[in-house]
Amino acid sequence: MTATCGEPVHKLQLIRAGGLLDAAGTVASPGVVLVEFGRVITAGSPESVGEVADAKIIDHTSDLLMPGLVNAHCHLDLSGPGPWPPAGDDYRAWVGRVRTLRAAASEEDTRHAVRRGIQLSLAGGTTCIGDIAGQPPAASIEELRLSPLRGTAFVEYFGIGSGQRRAVEAMYSQLAAWPVDASGIRVGVSPHAPYSCGPDVYAAAAATGRQLSTHLAETRLEAEFLKRGVGPLRDMLEHDIGVWNDEIQIPWGDDSSDQRVRESQSPLTAVLNSMHGAAVLCAHMNYMNPADMDPELMANIRLVYCPRASASFGHAPPEIEVHPWRALRDAGATVCLGTDSLLCLDTPNRISVLDEMRLLYRRDGLDPMILLDMATIAGADALAIPRCAVSLGPSVAGLMAVRASGTTPERMLADALTHNEPPSWVISPIILSATHTAY
Repeated sequence: MTATCGEPVHKLQLIRAGGLLDAAGTVASPGVVLVEFGRVITAGSPESVGEVADAKIIDHTSDLLMPGLVNAHCHLDLSGPGPWPPAGDDYRAWVGRVRTLRAAASEEDTRHAVRRGIQLSLAGGTTCIGDIAGQPPAASIEELRLSPLRGTAFVEYFGIGSGQRRAVEAMYSQLAAWPVDASGIRVGVSPHAPYSCGPDVYAAAAATGRQLSTHLAETRLEAEFLKRGVGPLRDMLEHDIGVWNDEIQIPWGDDSSDQRVRESQSPLTAVLNSMHGAAVLCAHMNYMNPADMDPELMANIRLVYCPRASASFGHAPPEIEVHPWRALRDAGATVCLGTDSLLCLDTPNRISVLDEMRLLYRRDGLDPMILLDMATIAGADALAIPRCAVSLGPSVAGLMAVRASGTTPERMLADALTHNEPPSWVISPIILSATHTAY
């Protein structure tokens, strides 16, 4: 069979790889992937796949092939200006810069930033994403639904004290205009954080029945504010943003007059109590109380750890000797990886959890297979995406290659985590139809 230009059309392709690896149990070195019209038919060792007549041979024998990755927490609308210098410990000033950036952005500026973020995500080997869609959310949702990415766009809301009523009204009005799922992108809800959203906003978000995300325990300032109502976050809310009002309770989940009871209030417990046990995707969680490591609490937590963002704000070694994600994972929480925004990263040409894996491997000496699980299976679980989308099989959302050497796929992955080369696509993610439900 030939194309109109006379070039042969190959129905079958046999990709020969130095190694194959996923977190679901596929391990082969060397490995082969049989592809038909861009869809994986089977993957494994050469012996398990066998000889295939009339297949075009594609050579990736210097590469490790893996499924595309899951970035469970990012802000694509902040992909316009590129990385900023490390934020340091002045969180109030950094938030002010972000507010200024967003206030000056037109809708087309936001769409351009989201489109750029999508392209940088694809350049980083991303197939699935959890994006925080700022206000107004249309730009982020529509651009994502036109892209090959799948996952969830979480519409973000702010409202404390008397401002909660306005936030809840906006939530129900806006979500009514967006179907839960189209073109592989769900629309979820994200109360921003417990210092910028009160309990009514969290409760309303849970009542929508949509996927939930929030920022939680990101800074020490948050714990200070929620316990005593003082510090830079209070100053930011009152003087920079002008949303402080008499209806704000501190801590907002406890009306006790006993200071000792008030100061024992955990941000995590307060949020979960307000959401009545709904599962929630929590970004950062850099500062946790020992009492929070309760298995019953952890059953509803999907933690997205963003190592480079934490480092950018000084929430990493040496200030924090050990991030609590390990203890949270041991307690039963799902722990996956995210990047936060391009503003926090050191890779201006891509947005990728592969670089988060590299940081954790080099700095903390983590097992590469744990990192691969966090970047694929755990991320898919956190976003309620079927694991087959990030496993080497017919439903894989994309197949990427990373340059690597080693005698086993695990050693090849370890080698790939020691250098900074971007991945490349062997099978690119495809744009799903407008009516397609990917779950």
